[in-house]
Amino acid sequence: MAFQWMSLQPLLLAMLAAVCRAESEYVAVCDAGSTGTRLYVFEVDAEAGKASSVFVKKTKPGLSSYADRPSEAVPPLLKLLIEGSEKVPEDQRKGMSLSIFGTAGMRMLTPEKQKDVWNAVMHGLSEDPTFPFAPAGLDARTVSGNEEGMWAAVTANFLKGRIAHDLRSHGDVAPLGLMDLGGSSTQIAIPSPAAAVKGAHLGHNVLVHSYLGFGMTHLREKVHKERKALGSEAMSACYMAGADVDGTLGTGDAIACRSLIREEMLKQSETCRSNAKSETPCLGELKDNAEVAGAFQGKTDFVAVAGLTYVVDFIKWWSELNRSASKATEDFVKAYPTPSLDELERATDAACAGDYAFVSERTADKKLAHSFTGFDNAPYRCFQANYILVLLGDMYGFQASGRSVTFALDVDGEDLEWPLGALLDRREKVQSRSKRNEL
Repeated sequence: MAFQWMSLQPLLLAMLAAVCRAESEYVAVCDAGSTGTRLYVFEVDAEAGKASSVFVKKTKPGLSSYADRPSEAVPPLLKLLIEGSEKVPEDQRKGMSLSIFGTAGMRMLTPEKQKDVWNAVMHGLSEDPTFPFAPAGLDARTVSGNEEGMWAAVTANFLKGRIAHDLRSHGDVAPLGLMDLGGSSTQIAIPSPAAAVKGAHLGHNVLVHSYLGFGMTHLREKVHKERKALGSEAMSACYMAGADVDGTLGTGDAIACRSLIREEMLKQSETCRSNAKSETPCLGELKDNAEVAGAFQGKTDFVAVAGLTYVVDFIKWWSELNRSASKATEDFVKAYPTPSLDELERATDAACAGDYAFVSERTADKKLAHSFTGFDNAPYRCFQANYILVLLGDMYGFQASGRSVTFALDVDGEDLEWPLGALLDRREKVQSRSKRNEL
């Protein structure tokens, strides 16, 4: 996988030399997603081979929302950066690098609009006297889905102790697979058997597929548009009973909802496979890939992060408060964070059929609300849970009774998100290039 070094290489090499003399350094990475930009400020202890976040915060909306007014993207981003810099010793701020990586939301824009946004961000930040970091260390670009997926896999395996900070396997336990889900795309990373060999480089031994347009928000909009074109109100099945979503009253029929989602995803997959101009790979093709099919039959343990866990954790939250609803919720709660798809399906059926007023009342109270659910996404949790069931079961082929997927958001308080993996990948490349230059 290629990495764009451009003018950053001299600065990074200097930083690497500096870190050999210092106990730690600070690096900032922005995850510029479709719904918002989240800033991570990491403290890196090179000698101990450790990295931890000292600041994590998100600003909304996402950079892609500023496609028609790029300059307006700078003020909220600058405010976030200034706040994050306050967690760094003042004498180190001006030596810090900042990477702003746009993901699926930016990938869905035309190249021209992406360029306009990035030019506005680069010039707006680097020329502002209040910009807290090193202008020469500012890198802002759109990353590929494969980069995003690989970095997420690096983060999970590093925090779970499967690989070292140089991305090489410890050799005692096989690396983990990784599934990531956002609003506009979804990624999956599957390590090969060779990745388990001691000293094997994870980045060289992992299959990564990214599916643009199959994020949970974009897919819901596709289904909604399709049903509206047919003059149907069938989307009501995908909203909790009593939920009023854009004038549609939810009926909470999870089985009917999965049928709608399955129909749309299979149609999109078939269109992709039959159209030579479609963006590949096509979702669903991994089930037919003999080399990786065993990974979905329990031979590989996976970590499901980001949107996957936000949604499934919501189902757990609802189930814990409604255990009397059915034995299905009790079994699901006991099995979490490694429920089978069967258990998740039964709990989802119960949650979708539940009265949305119950969720609405608690979402209005910060003390009672689900930690990762606000009014902006609470009405869609039923759809999203059913989407996840179709994605994992129908499109990937995970066994209905298997327990090879763990839904998680962090390891010992450190986020299971790709920015840490991006940092580790960059450092490993700098170190490798430095060693080659010494030869």
